[in-house]
Amino acid sequence: MGVTIVVAVGENGVIGRDGRMPWPPTGDMRQFKELTWGHPIVMGRTTYESIGRPLPGRTSVVLTRRPDFDPGAPEVLVAGSLDEGLARARELDEEVFLIGGAEVYAEALARDLVDRLVVTHVPLAPEGDACFGPIDPQRWRETVRERHRGTPDYEIVTYERTVPA
Repeated sequence: MGVTIVVAVGENGVIGRDGRMPWPPTGDMRQFKELTWGHPIVMGRTTYESIGRPLPGRTSVVLTRRPDFDPGAPEVLVAGSLDEGLARARELDEEVFLIGGAEVYAEALARDLVDRLVVTHVPLAPEGDACFGPIDPQRWRETVRERHRGTPDYEIVTYERTVPA
C-alpha cells in the first residue's frame, strides 16, 4: 500500500495546540485503531510524548534529532530522520502510517513520500500552533467520504495521490 498520513484537521488547518489535540475527542479513534492496527506507525518525538506510551498492536517508530532520546519502552524504535524512520518501518511491513506531527507531515508531503491521506475533517476552527496545509486537488483525489456523528460531527475522507511518486 505504501505510506499513509493519518491526521485530524480543523476547518482552519489547525491540528494541534501546545502538543495536544485542540478539540475534545471526536470519536475517530476507533477508526484510527482499525486502520493502523498491525502496522508500523511513524511519528515525531513530540507526538510520541503527547500520546505518552506505545500504542498496542503497532510498532512505533519515533523520529528525533536528540541522540540521547529514550522512549521508555524497548519495543519503540528510534530514528534520526524521516528516511531512517520509514526504512525501519518498511522492514516490518509494506504499509506504513505517519501519525504526526506537523513537521513530519510537511516533510513527507514536500518530498512526495506519501501515497494516501486519511483525514478526519473536524468542523471547528480552534487556535493552534500546528497546522496541516491545504489538500491540493491537482495532487490528491477524494476516494472515500464517511460522515460520523459525534460532538462535533466529523467526516473521515480518504485521498489518493493523482500522480505516482
